[in-house]
Amino acid sequence: MAKIFKHRTDVAYFDYKDYKTLQRYVNVYGQIETRKKTGLTESQQRHLARAIKRARHIALLAFVATN
Repeated sequence: MAKIFKHRTDVAYFDYKDYKTLQRYVNVYGQIETRKKTGLTESQQRHLARAIKRARHIALLAFVATN
């Protein structure tokens, strides 16, 4: 599997209102990408997941992909 980002990401804080950035970490099926693909640390991945779930809850991101 290839990583989405070859270099370490410089995002210090994942904001749930920044849906453009969060979309990069969601695959075509609407699933959150794994740490192996994103290259994030454990704590960064947890913050990312929390931000994506919050964005989904207030309808900034879709829960599932549309066909």
